[in-house]
Amino acid sequence: MICERVGRKEWKDLKVGETGIFTLPNEKAVEAARSAAQAIKKLEHYHLERIRQKDPLTIAYKRIR
Repeated sequence: MICERVGRKEWKDLKVGETGIFTLPNEKAVEAARSAAQAIKKLEHYHLERIRQKDPLTIAYKRIR
């Protein structure tokens, strides 16, 4: 999905087994999305697994629990 930003809400909306793949406009937005994913992992105890992408402006995580 192409979007301007990815926040905690987008990561929390993932169901177990789903993968969220987001293409963002710049590196700052990618870093913010990565930080939001880490916050969800730590604060909400979500189990997200990062999936590496070839495109540096694309971020993907799979919810495993």
